[in-house]
Amino acid sequence: MGGDRIVTVAPTGLLAFVAGWDLARGAVDCIEPLDVGRHLGVLRQHRLVGVAQAAADAGAIEVDDHCALTEAHVTAMTETLRLEDLMLAAVDALAEAGIDVLTLKGSALSHLLASDPSERTFSRIDLLVPGEALLAAASALRPLGAIRTRAGVSAVFERRFAQSVSLRWQTATELDVHRTLASGPYGLTIDSADLFGHPTTFDLGGRAVSTLSLEMHALHAAIHVALGDVEPRLGDVRDLALLLRHDLDLDLIMRTVEGWRCAHPLAVGLRAAAGIGAADHALLDWAEAHRASGRDRALFASYRKTEAHVYTQAWASLRVLGWHDRVAYVRSLTAGRRD
Repeated sequence: MGGDRIVTVAPTGLLAFVAGWDLARGAVDCIEPLDVGRHLGVLRQHRLVGVAQAAADAGAIEVDDHCALTEAHVTAMTETLRLEDLMLAAVDALAEAGIDVLTLKGSALSHLLASDPSERTFSRIDLLVPGEALLAAASALRPLGAIRTRAGVSAVFERRFAQSVSLRWQTATELDVHRTLASGPYGLTIDSADLFGHPTTFDLGGRAVSTLSLEMHALHAAIHVALGDVEPRLGDVRDLALLLRHDLDLDLIMRTVEGWRCAHPLAVGLRAAAGIGAADHALLDWAEAHRASGRDRALFASYRKTEAHVYTQAWASLRVLGWHDRVAYVRSLTAGRRD
């Protein structure tokens, strides 16, 4: 177990209460009042300002300065609404270019999961396109003022092996256009046909916007919690806990996990959701019983944030690829140097 990457989810006190508020098994009883001056920064960091506002409005939490909390929530929602307008413009631009697109995370989950979308704030836009259309998508968004934040390794690498390209508007708004759901080895085992094969929609201002199915959202949320930050945002963990409230097709989830060979990230994400009070669920029982294989421990360790992170993840990526893809992967890494 020594090579494992450790994902830390151990909220305490007020943060634990807010993260688990209104879940079936909320992690703790709140005995600590919300001190806006002391707690607001960490609530913003974990994307929990909207949840704290809802808990305060319900009388479930004592707040020393309701006006300051409400002002922070209004500010976050103003930014969220601006991002949704930009997201719709981006979706329209991609559709006009003939590129299939699904929305990820923020806006989709706020409308699919929360009883009130204002509980789920976000600060960036995430879209998914087919891998072969990734660079065309970035070009199609350029007329909107969205520009690349950094050069890619090579065009071949981005079309076949990269997780995403990052764009930014002059307003500093960030937009990630994804071809898969994770960087590194686990991102390479994800079959995009599964993602585009089971879409659903949510309503945004009278428009039906395409997004992942709830099952694929659950897998994405778990993978994001497991492979992202060492201490994941509790708002992301809460997303997964809320997804478990829905009538998910467990057979579809487990078939997909087997095909993607990503059982361990799913288990790690689910254990984090259990840690904030997610309702009892068959997937949580499965996650508790899951044990990582040697392969998973090696792949998982490549996501540790170290100085050699890029190199260890590249080596781990080669491990999951077939021989022909390994050759293409190495050539794509060196193509940019030759250009």
